[in-house]
Amino acid sequence: MRHNDNPSEEIFARLCSNKYFAGFVYQNPKFTLDSECEAGDVVLWVRDSLIIFEVIWRNPKYGPETKSFIKDIGKKRDQLLRDFGTYADPNTLISMQSEHGERTWYDYEQFNEDKTKGVVIVDAPGPIGKLHYETVRLTVEASLPIAVMTRDDFETLLVEADTVSDLGVYLGDRHKFLQTVFKEDPVPFLQLGAKLEQELVGLYKLGDNSFDLNAWRASKDKQFWHRYQIARAAEINRRDDENATSESLDFLIREIRSQNGPESPTNQHAWEMALLTRRERAAFVSVIIRKHEKLVQTGKDQKFAFLNQHTGCWDVFYFHSGVDSQFFREEAQRLSDRKLWIELSLNNFEYSVFCFALRYTALGLREVVLRVSDAHRWPRISATQLQEAQKFFGGTTHQNPIVEFP
Repeated sequence: MRHNDNPSEEIFARLCSNKYFAGFVYQNPKFTLDSECEAGDVVLWVRDSLIIFEVIWRNPKYGPETKSFIKDIGKKRDQLLRDFGTYADPNTLISMQSEHGERTWYDYEQFNEDKTKGVVIVDAPGPIGKLHYETVRLTVEASLPIAVMTRDDFETLLVEADTVSDLGVYLGDRHKFLQTVFKEDPVPFLQLGAKLEQELVGLYKLGDNSFDLNAWRASKDKQFWHRYQIARAAEINRRDDENATSESLDFLIREIRSQNGPESPTNQHAWEMALLTRRERAAFVSVIIRKHEKLVQTGKDQKFAFLNQHTGCWDVFYFHSGVDSQFFREEAQRLSDRKLWIELSLNNFEYSVFCFALRYTALGLREVVLRVSDAHRWPRISATQLQEAQKFFGGTTHQNPIVEFP
């Protein structure tokens, strides 16, 4: 078809890769069913989070062709429904290749229906025309969240949702919102390219990452983005500065992901960090900065641990200053084990502890070591081990919830 087979898929894949999804962007995953088929045009996959994109492009040289093109948008929605079924099938082997050229297989054991979303990306210059009511109704009533938006809409969205988790949560909340309001007032949702997504994002942010139904129903013009920019201007500037600092964690994720093959267990460490939301990353990096400053001031080892709400695993960060690499590496594993021992003994922990260890010398960061301790490998924890662990870690700690505008 002339609307498909397009360069827009490659362009969109690069857009995703450049917007902090690097290492987790897969283009045209393949599976075999009688013949080779595709399981999405572009896919974001991080552990159990899966966002599938179907991309439709209108070649300008063929003119608007509004009716035919809008019909094809509906077909892309149907394709997403088939994609969902493909990933949910334990007997289907899906071959994936990242933007780095790395080949792997989709891990069905990671499939999580609650964290699977779909987006139809419409890449078309000029007027598009109204979507068919039935196209949008069936999209809204789909069993899993599906959004239809232009590529420009998506780029606007990425200003406020530039991690896989932020994007996934927004798409889920968006789907529930449309299920509530679409039949009441379908008109705003039928016109693509009218900056609707920007207004939805503005409403979402004004509601502290939730859709305020009363505000939507009371508004005649649906102009929420400008209100958000004015009402939250000072908070947005402060948040953006903190978020910019958190991009150092994005760099660490990319380095872990790019330097290890698909079979390497250290990819699990990349997943641990990549599932953090942007605000979680900002809070997390602020702790890393404080610990590093204390390491420099005192010369004494520093550490901290936090429970990753997205995976249920504990993540330990260890900071060491010295030249003894062997001690550093062994201590990283010991810290990982100790945290596991205390959680197994006191909290019936069932998952893994991931350790991210950083060794510094007078010349700066010299070594990064990644370690993991799995609960199933420790059927019994002795009293001596628990006593040792308690010298380094307490039990489960409680943290204040991370919000966007504290």
